[in-house]
Amino acid sequence: MHKLSYQQGNSLAHKLYPLTKFFWLLAGSIVVFVIQDGRLLIMTAGLCFTVLLLIKKDILHIRGFRIACLTGFALFVIYLLSEKSGQILVYPGIDILKITSGGVMMGLRFSGRFLSIVFLSYIFIITTDPSDLAYALMNFGLPYRFGFMLVTALRLAPVLEDEGLTIYRAQLARGIRYDQLTIRKFILLFQQFMTPLLISALRRADKLVFSMEGRGFGIKPIRSYRKRPTTTLFDLTLSLCLVIYFSALLTINFRSAG
Repeated sequence: MHKLSYQQGNSLAHKLYPLTKFFWLLAGSIVVFVIQDGRLLIMTAGLCFTVLLLIKKDILHIRGFRIACLTGFALFVIYLLSEKSGQILVYPGIDILKITSGGVMMGLRFSGRFLSIVFLSYIFIITTDPSDLAYALMNFGLPYRFGFMLVTALRLAPVLEDEGLTIYRAQLARGIRYDQLTIRKFILLFQQFMTPLLISALRRADKLVFSMEGRGFGIKPIRSYRKRPTTTLFDLTLSLCLVIYFSALLTINFRSAG
């Protein structure tokens, strides 16, 4: 099972300027909330899923991806069985199992919206190097100290995740039971788990501070960079294609609603 983090690659999505991807992540999330036609939303989710497969063929092995897909399917089933408006499509004789056109559209709408946002987020996270994103933000005007803070947070999150898993396994090996929880025991286990994790995080932060001081971090107002990602013609071309695509979706959505 792979972590949900940046994955090195040579796909077209990897070559995009980080702020271009960040802008379209926000724009796409807004558009899918505006669209009410479930068919358009599920089509967008399918397109994003296809892009993910092209970027990383073993996307199903990324942590959390299968749960997200199951959640989207569960949303579809819940709305399919709970919404009874519209034309009856299937009626097996039990009211709760009655399927209507309104239930199908509601299920497609909410599951498609959820999956579209999740898949867009996966595309952004998997193809965007945190260092490149920080540099792009700093090039846009963000002070480099805040950019370094962003990169550090993104890079230390998987490290702390591994540390937490190690603590959990160590406690299991010492006989601590996580399968018999009461409220009082949960609070105690939470304290026992978070205390070593917090100590480990503070130690890493302390080492990082000494390392930064030894390298003279913050002495000069302007710093140098090993990589300088810039926008390209491909960013403009893809942005134009996405403008056309989302404009077409909005046009079809409002015409069908009218």
